[in-house]
Amino acid sequence: MNPEAYNTAQRQSIVGVLLIFISSLYKLFRMFWALGAYLLLSGPSSTTLIYIAIGLVFLGVLTLIYSYLYYLKFVFYIDYNREEFVLEKGIFSTENTAIPFDKIQQVYFKRSILQRIIKVYSLVIDTAGSNQKEVEIKAISGEDANSLSKILLKAKAEKTESQQLEGEATETEENNEVFWTHKVGILTLLKIGISTNYLRGLSLVFAFVMTIYNRVNTYFKDRMEDVEVYFDQFSGVLQSVGYIAVLFVLLLLLSISITIIEVFIKYYGLKIQQNKDKMEVEMGLKTNTKVSLQPRRLQLMRIKTNPVQERFNLYEAQISLSSSENEFQKNKIKIPGLGNEIVKKIKYFLYPESSKSSFSTTFRPDKLLLFRKISLAMLPVLIFLAFWHFTAYINLQLWTVLVLAGLYIIVALTLQILAFKARKLIVTEEFLQKKTGFWNKTEETLELFKIQSISVKQPIWYRRKNLVNVVFHTAGGDLRFYAVKTDVLEYVNYVLYKAEASSKNWM
Repeated sequence: MNPEAYNTAQRQSIVGVLLIFISSLYKLFRMFWALGAYLLLSGPSSTTLIYIAIGLVFLGVLTLIYSYLYYLKFVFYIDYNREEFVLEKGIFSTENTAIPFDKIQQVYFKRSILQRIIKVYSLVIDTAGSNQKEVEIKAISGEDANSLSKILLKAKAEKTESQQLEGEATETEENNEVFWTHKVGILTLLKIGISTNYLRGLSLVFAFVMTIYNRVNTYFKDRMEDVEVYFDQFSGVLQSVGYIAVLFVLLLLLSISITIIEVFIKYYGLKIQQNKDKMEVEMGLKTNTKVSLQPRRLQLMRIKTNPVQERFNLYEAQISLSSSENEFQKNKIKIPGLGNEIVKKIKYFLYPESSKSSFSTTFRPDKLLLFRKISLAMLPVLIFLAFWHFTAYINLQLWTVLVLAGLYIIVALTLQILAFKARKLIVTEEFLQKKTGFWNKTEETLELFKIQSISVKQPIWYRRKNLVNVVFHTAGGDLRFYAVKTDVLEYVNYVLYKAEASSKNWM
């Protein structure tokens, strides 16, 4: 590591002034857009419009001056003597942030559309595992971003790791050799949008329609009588099964369209690239993010799919990194659109010892859990029957109510039984694996030595059947398994032994 690199105060790229200026204008617009809309709709005179224009120009000039001063006051450097990365910013009050090398957990890049236009990067230094917030430099050139990232990661390795991990952080031509690359194309993104979260999109569309209806009913209540008279003329059609089916299909198509747009915004340009020591993931249209993953930072990995996605050979990997208690969502990386072969490659890179286990023991939950799940699933139909019987809000004939309730019970029972059969916990020599889900299938995997603690609880109603709830705690989230026989406690002790006896670094 060059001890002279970035040891003096550095500023962002000069085009960062433009980025700060536009960001400041956007914040002002969000604060005062309602006032501006009111002034325009109130029919101001020409003199008032001139004053408004002069005020806006003056405000723009002040914002530009502020942006330039903020740019001048925003400096960063590396203090090699104290082994810290230092960032200073602020015009009226100076904020000084010093991050010790051993507190750095991740360094990655982000780019908004504007940043891509002006050809700069956001470099984010993540201090996950502590209460300190991440540090972000929002306008840095690509060359400086790559150089500073390598220096900080290497400095962290030299400070906190053994010689083995220090070697992992050293950049050589051999280490930079790309082993494989996977790109997610437009057709794959379209398949993801069609097969993912369409029911959530449907609920959002329904909520939006109901919100609009409530607003219209509130502000135009006096005119609603005419509308109701109009719809009463077609009451027979509105209550027909065909109308409801057509409406459902239209809403479903709209929800799928919304999901497809959301998928394109989040994952457009998704690319995975692996070399000897790390795997780089880049994605995003609105905000392009580039993250470098190393196996030692991985805490918990989930592989998710459903029957429709399996038909398309699509899987989603969710990688949980080490994080503080309140930062779990920020440190979860979702990678959709993966084929089965790519999933195997990712597993082999992140868990190279997964195929070396000498034993495997499987635990399944007790039927008491199935009884509880079925009882909870029956609550909606009981509430529906109570409303139908005691109120006049649900005007349906008895046979209709019985058919609807019967269909719901059959579907609910079937889903709960199939989901119960799919639930299992697998303990191997080095790994813990949990499989759940009949429709949305999830496979969670974690290494035993990365488990920080284990909670075992036994409610009173579990004691007769010798059942316990087990929760495995990691720095990237928890893995829970409920209503399992106390036979699991022997393996809980084994897991604790593996976590305590291991000398491997878990962050």
